[in-house]
Amino acid sequence: MKQKLIKLFLAMLALSLGTGALFAASNDAKARSTTDDAYDVVILNGRVMDPETKLDKVLNVGIKDGIIKVLTDKKIEGKETINAKGLVVAPGFIDTHIHGITKLGRKLLLLDGVTTAFATEFGVLDIDKFYNERKKWRGNYGATVGLNFARMKVLDHVTAQDDIDWLNATKEAAKKGASNWSTKIPTPEEEKQIMALIKKGLDRGALGVGIAVGYASAGTPAREVYETQKLAAQYGRITAAHTRFGSGIPPDEFILGGDEIIANAMYLKAPAIFQHFHNGDWPLAVEFLEKAREQGYNIWGEIYPYAAYSTQAGSEFVSPENFKRNGLDISKTVLDPSTGKYLTEEELKKMRKDNPNHLVVVFSRKKEDIAKWVALEGATIGSDAMPALDAQGNVLPEDAPYDKIVTHPRAAGTHAKALRVARENNIPLMGVLANLSYWSAKHMGDTGLESMKVRGRMQEGMVADITIFDPKTVADRADYEAGKNGLPSAGIPYVLVNGVITVKDSELVPDAYAGQPIRYPIIEK
Repeated sequence: MKQKLIKLFLAMLALSLGTGALFAASNDAKARSTTDDAYDVVILNGRVMDPETKLDKVLNVGIKDGIIKVLTDKKIEGKETINAKGLVVAPGFIDTHIHGITKLGRKLLLLDGVTTAFATEFGVLDIDKFYNERKKWRGNYGATVGLNFARMKVLDHVTAQDDIDWLNATKEAAKKGASNWSTKIPTPEEEKQIMALIKKGLDRGALGVGIAVGYASAGTPAREVYETQKLAAQYGRITAAHTRFGSGIPPDEFILGGDEIIANAMYLKAPAIFQHFHNGDWPLAVEFLEKAREQGYNIWGEIYPYAAYSTQAGSEFVSPENFKRNGLDISKTVLDPSTGKYLTEEELKKMRKDNPNHLVVVFSRKKEDIAKWVALEGATIGSDAMPALDAQGNVLPEDAPYDKIVTHPRAAGTHAKALRVARENNIPLMGVLANLSYWSAKHMGDTGLESMKVRGRMQEGMVADITIFDPKTVADRADYEAGKNGLPSAGIPYVLVNGVITVKDSELVPDAYAGQPIRYPIIEK
């Protein structure tokens, strides 16, 4: 009996050891499946910050198939490794306000941490053309359909697809006698044609409608603005607006234009962006926006951290009369970025007559307000980036020298500057990251745009659009001085787009084209 028990014990021990070995082997296999074989990219020892959950912890990040698969304090391995010790690992920045998305312009945005960029204020005319031209693109992209381009098509019989076309098309329209797109009130039949073009863009998946009424105040009645917002609302999509009026005093105060867009959105229960609201009485704009959101409306505003704006010399709000009314000295207000020098009143008048499309930079805001704008809770940061052109207005190639770029420095440094301003003014980093990424994703996602519900967040299961930066050194380098307008930002060594390392050691990865279209489903008729 005793020998039988000993044999049984030895048999059970052998079985136990075998099972243990099998279990250990199974665990080893599982470990391998979550390390060597599982991840395309791992980011190690970085300070992971998620604005939605307020996660702020040193963790490792495992990425596979463009998705954040794991956030862990355990050891992980992958095909590519990024050592992020001492760096912040944040959601990729989302810029909902850019112009003329050229390859060089997109490069500057990537080097500034932007993974997703939208042309919303002016938008484009032909939505299909916009997306088809960017099938091989470095960052995520999207656009609204533009009211001003539809007006130009109907009222001047001139076709302009985007902002760059618009620069040439406005010249062509003027040669025909007048720029009706900006000054003519449409007849009922013309308005019907304009709305048909807008509707076509929405049917083709546009993000919404861009209403740059500030460039066409004289020809765009309140009803047209309302009807355009109503059409966008029928699709549940945004209106992105450069509002009418550019004055800080009655009777055409800037804030009245913002009130028009906000009120219409509230009447229609529709989403809207009050773009670059940091003009004029901006604290009142903040109150309007906060009150709207308190009542449950998906209405928000954008800022960029610069005391100067930029536009064409011929714009209606860049008139000498407007500057005088507002007590601004033109010789200290209007800068020519191609020379880095201020214009006299006579020089501005001549430029408006002879070269109305020439880019100017206008200092109309208080520099001391910049930190206040960056600190605003829920104010998204949209660069309003201008196209990357040379001094003659030509589109520059992606590999052009940075000193050839003539633009507002916001095209290259907006997002890094926001982080620098936050550091220098002790503004909480989590709130700034929310303004750089999360809030745009949240607002756009709340309209039903599925691809934005999985961006702007550092969470498992989210798209791996990620910006990695050094919180101690991140800074803008672009400046108003000629030759420095397009200098890329510093302190952003890595940017991942859909899980693909697109910026490495602060340089563009040559063969990285991971950008995806951000677009609503096409409605077939």
